[in-house]
Amino acid sequence: MPDKQSKLNELLVDEEELNEELLFEVLSDYIRIGSESGNLVTQAPFRELKSHQKVLVVLLSQKARTALDLAESEWMTPTEISNASGVKKGTVYPAVRKLAEDLNIAEDDDGSYRIPSYNLDKARSLVRGDSE
Repeated sequence: MPDKQSKLNELLVDEEELNEELLFEVLSDYIRIGSESGNLVTQAPFRELKSHQKVLVVLLSQKARTALDLAESEWMTPTEISNASGVKKGTVYPAVRKLAEDLNIAEDDDGSYRIPSYNLDKARSLVRGDSE
């Protein structure tokens, strides 16, 4: 029986382990991060994204900012997302609800949102427009 147990253990992964290469791949066309301020500097392709894709990129950027010690938390409120993305707050609310409730990409914690690491591949597909 120990052989089966140890073999199954190979299926276990750390759900919060950050795949930095994948995160970089998703974000590199759309944003840069100020090395001193931590502020987002959007690139031209960012402006071509749909609102929910912009919101997703900002939430992913917050994950990167946290990993770079430029932010304290991955969680963002709709107001913070709006300020960082330029998307009107009235548009951010339905976008984050879509990401959390309909698409199961974002997590909601009492009005703050984040993208868990295990959803990076799903997020990449949505940013690319592979799945709407």
